Amino acid sequence: MPQVIAFEEQQPSNPQSSQQSSLAQQLARIAAEKNVQQGLEKYQSLLNQGDLSDAERLEVMRSKALYTFQSDELQQAIVIYGQAKIIAEALNDQRQLAEIEKMLGVMRYFRGDNQQALSHYKQSLLYYVTQGEALQQAHLLNNIALANAAMGNYEVALNAYEQAEPLYSLYGSTGDQIDVRFNIAGLYVHLFRYDVAIESFLEVKKYREQTQDLDGLALVHSDLGIAYKYAGNFELAEKFQLLAFHYYQEQQLGYHLATQGVNLAGLYNQFEQFDKTRFYAELAVEYGTKHEHYGALAASYYELAVADYVSSAHDKACVNLDKAKALAIKVADQDLLDDISQLRALTHAATGKYILALQEQSAFTQEIDQRSNQEMNEKLAEFETQQLKQRISHLEAQEKLSQLEFDKANQARNFIVFILIFITVILLLLMQKKRSKQAKLELESMVNSRTEELLETTRKLEDANRIKNQFLANVTHEIRTPLSVVIGNTEALLNNEVQAQEQYRCYQHLHSNSLYLLEIVNDILDLSKIEANQIQLSPKPIELGTLFGELNAMFEEQARNKGLVFQVNLNLPEKKIINIDAMRFNQILINLCSNAVKFTSHGNVTVDVSLLDNQLIIKVSDTGIGMDSVQVEQVFGCFVQGDNSISRRFGGSGLGLYLVSNLCKLMGATIDVSSKPGQGSIFSVAIPVSSTKHDDPSQAMTASIHTQTAYQFSGRVLVAEDHPENRALIRLYLQRLGLTVETVADGQQALHWLQEHEVDVVLMDIQMPNLDGFSALTRLIKSGFDKPVFAFTANAMAHEIEHYLNVGFTGYIEKPLNRENIVETLKQHLPFEAEHVAPTVPKETVNQDDQVEILATSFIVSAKGDLSAICRADEAQDWLYMSELCHKLSGAAQMFNFSKLADISRQLELCLLNRRFDQKRALLLALKMEVVKLNETSSAES
Repeated sequence: MPQVIAFEEQQPSNPQSSQQSSLAQQLARIAAEKNVQQGLEKYQSLLNQGDLSDAERLEVMRSKALYTFQSDELQQAIVIYGQAKIIAEALNDQRQLAEIEKMLGVMRYFRGDNQQALSHYKQSLLYYVTQGEALQQAHLLNNIALANAAMGNYEVALNAYEQAEPLYSLYGSTGDQIDVRFNIAGLYVHLFRYDVAIESFLEVKKYREQTQDLDGLALVHSDLGIAYKYAGNFELAEKFQLLAFHYYQEQQLGYHLATQGVNLAGLYNQFEQFDKTRFYAELAVEYGTKHEHYGALAASYYELAVADYVSSAHDKACVNLDKAKALAIKVADQDLLDDISQLRALTHAATGKYILALQEQSAFTQEIDQRSNQEMNEKLAEFETQQLKQRISHLEAQEKLSQLEFDKANQARNFIVFILIFITVILLLLMQKKRSKQAKLELESMVNSRTEELLETTRKLEDANRIKNQFLANVTHEIRTPLSVVIGNTEALLNNEVQAQEQYRCYQHLHSNSLYLLEIVNDILDLSKIEANQIQLSPKPIELGTLFGELNAMFEEQARNKGLVFQVNLNLPEKKIINIDAMRFNQILINLCSNAVKFTSHGNVTVDVSLLDNQLIIKVSDTGIGMDSVQVEQVFGCFVQGDNSISRRFGGSGLGLYLVSNLCKLMGATIDVSSKPGQGSIFSVAIPVSSTKHDDPSQAMTASIHTQTAYQFSGRVLVAEDHPENRALIRLYLQRLGLTVETVADGQQALHWLQEHEVDVVLMDIQMPNLDGFSALTRLIKSGFDKPVFAFTANAMAHEIEHYLNVGFTGYIEKPLNRENIVETLKQHLPFEAEHVAPTVPKETVNQDDQVEILATSFIVSAKGDLSAICRADEAQDWLYMSELCHKLSGAAQMFNFSKLADISRQLELCLLNRRFDQKRALLLALKMEVVKLNETSSAES
């Protein structure tokens, strides 16, 4: 049955020199040569040139092999591809080897050597799986399915199609998807689902008529003819089979003429037009022999045997069956072997060879049973064989005795034996047909089930892709707004466009919008931590009156600026203190109140707080835009807003309520919402709480949302960091907090320093020369060091943080430094004094900022030296050292907020670690340009 096989040759993708370009032009001209003999002579003349390199010789041989194949010279094409494979192996060109293996599989398939074709396909598939080339994998899986279907391995073929179809859906063209649908329709024919197969073939036919794909259309005509034949529609079967035959005859495609001759011979056999059967079967033998199409030859001899059997030419039928069987074994066509066995049994019975007929049928039955259930059927076949042998022996003994005494009785007995054998054969055939039909029904059910699974998987992928796109659109919009404020204020400050009394306001804008950007990133990280079950609650005593007072102060002015009334109603005992994780509780409150104010244009926002049965009940009500029932069901989904217009009008990434929902689950709380469009919404949160035994509210944590507190710590901190400007910046930062700071350049120096000095806290960079942070920590733990050691790194994804904690770090401090994070970390391990201060500009700010600017300028100068060292490592091809230098530069750039330089350095580091050297040159050039740009900017400012 003709199917669409993927065999497009993939040419080498290396850039071509002028000589290679000239060679490609010569090959294109030869490939267009209509005279096959002249074309092959031109190829040989080109190969005889002595100045061809091995790579060029390989290119010529692949072109020649494809030309030979397209000229229907399969055996010669296989030989040429085999020679090309030897050259590709010598060149160690894995891609070309994979292409050659694929083409050899195609050649073997067209010859009917399906087992060898599978071996070649699997070798090629292994390469494309390692390279992650999905479309090439799909092509090879399609070819593997065709080869298995040709051998009758329908379940294996189905599995291969199930792997190929989603790959075609994601990466293939419409033509690819139509081709695989066409092949699956062919599988339905084998499963007796002719109506489904015909419907699919007609869809493919319509598409190929629109695209003028005449070769593909001929294949559809051929398969439609086969489907209509099995469906009992002779006229349509003959019409489409002849359409395909005449097209191949016009195109002089001998290989396909052999296939089509077999199809027509089978059609005319079924509808008892045996003269036409012989004509087309003999034509198929002629073309099949010429083009070494063993599958067509086997089927042709079988069709001739059927015609001979019906015409009572039983001896001739046996000869043709012997030829068909030898070829069917060669191509591993199990279905044809089954048909041959049945016809051979009938032929023996028709010639009076009843014992041979019985033996042939028994062998056929045994083979079928073994494939269904080998162990059980072997025992059954052995038992039946023994019983038949005993019966035959008994009958033979009776026959000899009867021949001596009763000639007439012997004849009657022989007749009875014949009837019994005939009935037995018929019963066995009926039993086998019933078994086969049941197996096909089960396979059809499996096909339908897995098709539904594929459709469901496709739907989920489409939903995930839509959510991803919506998330990217929302988040990028949210990031651009504060970035515009940061860039605008920064440019104004750099260009001295801001008056001295307004500079602090600009710094406040920079700080608040930077915190907003950090809030978006933290929301995403918090979601990652929650989903990975990595957030641990830290309940502490909190005085609720103070907490909700600060919440009121935070949103009251924001609401007033919009013309709204923001009100907090506390129905609580005075000075009520509870145990709760303040930070996570604040995240819930801020997200709910922020949404209420954002989506309310007039009216009020009210927060009602009460205690009921050891549950803290918070209701946030607004008179805003409200939601319909569909939006209410989706409101706690990830990256979800009411609709796209909501995002455009009000902004937001769609993370807030999803984060609130997950935090409520984490805290054992429940959250509900009721809303009507145009009337507003009410979000209700019920959190289980326990009261504290504190009598003095001053002992409770205030959980201030925007507390401005000056901290002064006591203690000594050791910082291990390999970049000198980083060390200077960290020292300045920690000294502002009142700490004594010591710095070293690597883990080895840190160990030596700690052997002779006492320290309260250690900040340890992860990647350092001589001894990295992990190794240094391991030695400290073995030596009995018991002070807190923090990982000081820019790599702070959830799985990385988990690794830091597992190896023994006390915690982690993320680069670049964040004042609130480092203060909260140090408060857990060092004594401190805290003083609430008004938001004024500290006197030392100007001098300290000048120091930071000097350090940043020094870093830019040192970056040139780092770049030179990276280039020298590149010339020496010392990729490990080069990646270490990139990591060092990336970390330092991040500390000074040179984000683009940090990003390029990080990408180059990953490129080297993953050995993606094809990207190295472009990234190194980008790194050079960025360092030059920073130096030029620094020189202009100075």
